[in-house]
Amino acid sequence: MSHKKENNRYSFVRDGARSGNENGDSGHHKPKAKYSLIKGVKYKHFTPRLDERSERLDKFLTHPVWGLLSFIFIIWFIFFATFRLGSYPQAGIEWLMDQSAIYINNTMAQGWLNDFISQGVIMGVGSVLAFLPNILILFFFLSLLQETEYLPRAATIMDRYMHKIGLHGSSFIPLLMGFGCNVPAIMATRTIERKSDRILTMLMIPYIPCSARIPTFLLFSGIFFPENQVMVLSLLYFGGILTGIAMAILFKKIFFNFGIKDYSIPLPAYKNPSLKTSVKNMWDTASEYLKKIGTVVLLAVIIVWALDYFPLQDKKNPQPERVSYLEHFGKAMEPAMKPLGFDWKMSVSLVTGITAKEFIISTLGVVYQAEETSPGAAVNTSLMARIREEEVFNKANALSFMIFALLYMPCVATAFTIRKETGTWKWAVISIFSTIAVAWVAAFFAYRIGLILLI
Repeated sequence: MSHKKENNRYSFVRDGARSGNENGDSGHHKPKAKYSLIKGVKYKHFTPRLDERSERLDKFLTHPVWGLLSFIFIIWFIFFATFRLGSYPQAGIEWLMDQSAIYINNTMAQGWLNDFISQGVIMGVGSVLAFLPNILILFFFLSLLQETEYLPRAATIMDRYMHKIGLHGSSFIPLLMGFGCNVPAIMATRTIERKSDRILTMLMIPYIPCSARIPTFLLFSGIFFPENQVMVLSLLYFGGILTGIAMAILFKKIFFNFGIKDYSIPLPAYKNPSLKTSVKNMWDTASEYLKKIGTVVLLAVIIVWALDYFPLQDKKNPQPERVSYLEHFGKAMEPAMKPLGFDWKMSVSLVTGITAKEFIISTLGVVYQAEETSPGAAVNTSLMARIREEEVFNKANALSFMIFALLYMPCVATAFTIRKETGTWKWAVISIFSTIAVAWVAAFFAYRIGLILLI
């Protein structure tokens, strides 16, 4: 490659670039992947001329020590704002769901339709909808980082650390994008120079906590670790990153045991963030999130509710206890999940979470229903309040549950994207089974240690 061909800069766009040839060399790129980036890899020692402000800021923000500390602080602040500031509108949405359930319970005749709307739709869909503010705050800050051209600096800071696990600093940008959604993050690996680096990065990305996992983390940390919620959430996020690093080292030794191609990351000039653009991106995220809730999440809630509601008890041949179809399935898989401290309801929610991580919360919202109430009585739709009342939960299995949700395959779409980007099911299957195995082992030890230290 010549310098002329490579003389372009990172530019973040809504569409990404098509992958290069099988040898890892970049070809001409066609916009495709949302929130991906156009390749701008240069040879080592080639540095574009920056303006005075950018050079002054880079002396601090790309410094080996101060740059790393500033990066850690930025990530911590984003987590803090996402979890703490988002808790206030979250409480407001939960109150609105409560009032809606009370209205339905007071005005509709008792029966399956009342149960479906109050116990199914409101408790299932409402449980996911309550975390919309947290998602919006996270994407707002990610958009600001994108707008200011800080992400290439983060990749530069992490370059030396990425080399230690057999990757290049350019792999860090897709990993960072994984905090938003793992699917476009995997598509963004098309911009990485070498095929082996792309595959390793794809295998790391599922361990990066995407925004769909946030509701699960907020729910259980808010109930069982309210005084240390930010610390617990930060440890979960960094734990996911460290697990991804450990697996990358393992996969590197097994599949790609050779050296690293050294190339540098160009640093475009800093830009003033556009509040209008960031708010627009946040609004786009809200629209997509609400669309997902109104379609796939609602469909999942209907299916889960029906499986949990039927079969009804036969009045002619009453049984001591009605066992739903969902419970039959949960009981069948309970032996594999019981060592982690999970009952059949927790296990079922993790299974539905394979489709999309939001389904974990919507399933919990359906299976952990409010106590039976008389007509006209208030219904508490807050999933947090209902889980707090369940005797099966404790700090140990709550921690185990969060760790399992953190580490196993994010969603079916992630697996399909890995298959599409690599052109084979091999890496997708490896990713699916390795994440599930790692999640089970990590959750097992977390539960056993938690029983000793937390109970």
